Amino acid sequence: MGGSASHAISPLPVGKNIIITGGNTGIGYETAKNIAMMGGNVILAVRTEERGKSAIAKMEAEYEERKSKGDLYGILEKEKLDVQYQVCDLTSLKSVMQFIGWFKSTGLVCDVLICNACTYSLKEAFTDDKWEATYQVNYIAHFLLISHFLPLICQAGNECRIVIITSEIHQHAVFDVEYAASSKMKDYSGYDAYANCKLFQIMMMYSLDKILEHHPKVDVLCVDRGKLDALAFPNDPHSGEGFNCHFCCLKCCGKLKQDADGAETTVYAALDPHLAGLSRGYFLRPRDKARFPSREARNKDYQEYLWKHTIENLNEYLDADCLKILAEH
Repeated sequence: MGGSASHAISPLPVGKNIIITGGNTGIGYETAKNIAMMGGNVILAVRTEERGKSAIAKMEAEYEERKSKGDLYGILEKEKLDVQYQVCDLTSLKSVMQFIGWFKSTGLVCDVLICNACTYSLKEAFTDDKWEATYQVNYIAHFLLISHFLPLICQAGNECRIVIITSEIHQHAVFDVEYAASSKMKDYSGYDAYANCKLFQIMMMYSLDKILEHHPKVDVLCVDRGKLDALAFPNDPHSGEGFNCHFCCLKCCGKLKQDADGAETTVYAALDPHLAGLSRGYFLRPRDKARFPSREARNKDYQEYLWKHTIENLNEYLDADCLKILAEH
């Protein structure tokens, strides 16, 4: 594939504002790069300035290389990519709130919000906000981001998509009541924490969809990242430990995608016009029908439990506008 989308999106997302968390590496980088090359205005929500600057420089270099080769299939030729970065460190809810404040100050409309950033660690670790790190980065920080963006999106009245990058690993998760409410596990397992967070993300999609019944121009979709190994989390020193069995199983089953492959599914979910109105869809690959996630993910009692406790946990960060739209659930 050469890092480029294997099919063209029509129409191209020219002028659309796309925000992607963790857009500086892996699937997030490939997604952001492809959408920027298609003409979208891309905002990378990244952990540090250095990561943002480095990602943009790399994108620009790859864009220039494609243009020099005349490889323009599915992209827009112009002088420079419309891509910028802003710091949004998901390990800090204060940083998330600063990013939200910055975006509100721009007056921009969000056309696509891609919740991609994730982490994994075998060793239990807590953020300064006192949440287990996998829980905060993969789930609750994205919930906070969505909660503040929902009023802006719905008030704008434009078509919009929220795309959540989850994983088929959720199929192996057993809903952990204590972890859902407090981010603490009786016997911590990095794999179980990651699997539960991916489960929580799909549950969040179902709960958000209830709100979006009142806002038909806004859709929420989930996409399988299709990749779970040390390469998925290059900045985590523990991510490679204990993954051999899971890695081999995924590879043998053909479910271990390269970054460009995972990005293709994400771009499809974010931009393909044929998916308009198809909220609550879970996609494993592009141009495929939506699939059913696990029974646990579709359990309405678990969804309600998670929703209730998440709002309680984030109460000090949710303003009146957030609480009003979340109450439509």
